[in-house]
Amino acid sequence: MAIHVLKLGGGAGNDHTATLKNLATRIQSGERWVLVHGVSEAANKLGEDVGYPAQTLTTQGGHSSRYTDARTIEIFGQAVGGLNQLMTAQLVSYGVNAVGLGGPNIIRAHRKTAIRAIRDGRQIIVRDDHTGSISGVNTTVLHLLLDAGITPVVAPLAMGDEYERLNVDGDLVAANIAHAIEADALVILSNIPGLMRDINDAGSLVTGFPLSEYERFEPLAGGRMKKKLMAAQVAQVGRTILADSRVENPLDAALAGGGTQITNQEVEPQRR
Repeated sequence: MAIHVLKLGGGAGNDHTATLKNLATRIQSGERWVLVHGVSEAANKLGEDVGYPAQTLTTQGGHSSRYTDARTIEIFGQAVGGLNQLMTAQLVSYGVNAVGLGGPNIIRAHRKTAIRAIRDGRQIIVRDDHTGSISGVNTTVLHLLLDAGITPVVAPLAMGDEYERLNVDGDLVAANIAHAIEADALVILSNIPGLMRDINDAGSLVTGFPLSEYERFEPLAGGRMKKKLMAAQVAQVGRTILADSRVENPLDAALAGGGTQITNQEVEPQRR
């Protein structure tokens, strides 16, 4: 039976309730899903509450990420755990047999020991960051849960080589999981309609393209969209969809052709 992976964005403006209700309906109809959630807004709010606001690192290539020093990984871990519990409880309230995986028990990663970033127009090297590059997925646990009719709810927290907690990108967590379990599709829902030619023009949505043309469309991606587009490359599944969580029945809309549909013709037919 086909498996789908959903990444639900953690930024401000995402409609978690509408998405989780729609997800519950599809699971109850017999579909199998893995849910991965972001945590950025919750982590930002908790950082503000404890007097240690979030900072951002931006690479020369334009990729942005949370600067995660020793204090921030503690805050991030607390935010991850709290949101994972809330989302799992909400799914259960909708009749889904779900299990929260808010700890570093699904994703393995190598810690980034030296990050080249731009600060005030100058290149710096950051050596105290607790972020990681994903190196593995515990598919055994995921398959055990899915085969038992249980929906895994996975947080963007990884285990490092020295058994330390690491902050990892949620879009890439979902993409790596989709690739590892040979998912049928990866759906990434956020607070924007998809890949836009002009972020200020709602009519400039790129409705779709084949993954083989990734390099042609990659320059259109700015900010966080860079990681979402990269997720399609990492996942290598039959279809990756970048779509809006703020519409009615957002999963149904995405799977019916909404957002940006990135298709991979190289995936074997039985996996599609």
